Amino acid sequence: MFFAAGPLAAQTPAAAYIITRLGVDTVAIERYTRSPTKLEGDVVVRNPRVQTFHYVAGLGGRGQLKTFHLTGRRADADPSAPPRVQVVDTFDDSVAVVEVTRAGARDTSLSGRKTYHGRAAVAFPNQPPAYGIYEQILANSALKGDSVAYALIGPGGGELPSIILRRRGPDSVAFRSTFFPNWIEVARVDSRGRILGVNSSATTVKTIAETAPGLDYDRVVSGWIAEEKAKGPAGLVSPPDTVRGTIGGANIAIAYSRPAKRGRVIFGNIVPWNQVWRTGANAATMFTTDKDLVFGSTVVPAGKYTLWTLPTPTGAKLIFNSQTGQWGTDYHSDKDFARIDLTSKQMSPAVEQFVIGLAPQGSGGLLRFAWDDREYSIPFTVK
Repeated sequence: MFFAAGPLAAQTPAAAYIITRLGVDTVAIERYTRSPTKLEGDVVVRNPRVQTFHYVAGLGGRGQLKTFHLTGRRADADPSAPPRVQVVDTFDDSVAVVEVTRAGARDTSLSGRKTYHGRAAVAFPNQPPAYGIYEQILANSALKGDSVAYALIGPGGGELPSIILRRRGPDSVAFRSTFFPNWIEVARVDSRGRILGVNSSATTVKTIAETAPGLDYDRVVSGWIAEEKAKGPAGLVSPPDTVRGTIGGANIAIAYSRPAKRGRVIFGNIVPWNQVWRTGANAATMFTTDKDLVFGSTVVPAGKYTLWTLPTPTGAKLIFNSQTGQWGTDYHSDKDFARIDLTSKQMSPAVEQFVIGLAPQGSGGLLRFAWDDREYSIPFTVK
C-alpha cells in the first residue's frame, strides 16, 4: 500500500496547522485534528473578507466519510445567529444526501440526493480548500496501483465529478479533479501519510500550502479581524475592472480581472511560455467594440469577443476568440477569430498588478497589457 490508514488513525488526536500563501501573501490558515472516528477542522480565509469555516466529518471503520458538516460565517458575525452557509452531508454505500441552508433557510436548488454507484465518495468543499480532508482521503486510500478515484460530493446538481489520487513517488501524490481538467495539486507527505505541503501552482488558484508547527491560530485570526476593522476588507485576490475608451468614434470596453505579482516571477512561471493565457484572471476577458477595428492587416468586426494571449520567450500573440461568457479556463481554439502579433518590451520597475490600457495614438489607438517585467501592445485603427 502506498499510504496506510492504520498508523495514522492510531495516533492521539493532535492539532495540525497549514498556512496557504499566494506568492508572499498569506491568504488562509487551517487547524485540524484527527481520530479514528472524527476529523474536525477550522479554516479562515482573508479574501474578499475574513471568513471562518468549521467542518466535522464522522468516519466509518475503514476511515471513510459517513457524515460531513460544514458551517461558514463572517469572522465578525454574531456567533448566536444562523451561519451564512451550512452544508450537511450523509453517506451510505451508494447515496449521499446533501442539505444546504443559507442564513437558516434551506436552499432547495443545492440540496438533494446524489448517487455514486461503484465509487467511494468524499465531500470536498469548493470554498475553502480544507487540507484535513485531503489527508483523510490519503489515509483512506490504499493505492495498490497508480491511482484511485472518489466521487466528489458537493452542493448542486449535474453529473458527479471525480477526484483522482495519483502516485507521484514515495513521498508525493497528485490530486486531480475531473470537474476542472487542469486542476492538479501535488501533496508532499511523510511516511505516515501526513500532509507536509500542497503545491497548487499548476492550478488556477496558484497557491502553496505548508504545515506550520505551533501556529497560534486564534491569535492570527484575531489579528486579521482587527486589521479588517481598521483598514477595511482585503478584497478579492484578483478584483474585476473595466477599461473603456472612445477611439476614432468607436466605443470600446474591456472587462477583465487583475491578478497581482505578490513577489512571484510571472511570465515563464505563473503564466507559462507557449500556453494560451486568459489575459487576466477569473472569467475570460471580454472585449466589446461598436465599430470595426483594424489590427495590422486584420479587420475585427464590431461585436463581442474574448481576449487571450499566447506568450513566448521571444514575443506574444493576441487572440480574438468568438466564444463569450465563459470562465477563463474554458478556451477553445476552434473558436479563434484571429491571432495577431504583439509588440513586446521589458518593463522596469516591475508592474505589481496586471493592467490593460486603451489610449488614443495617431489616427487610431493603442491596446496594451502590462504585468511584472513585460508590456505587450498593438496599435489599431477604426475602419
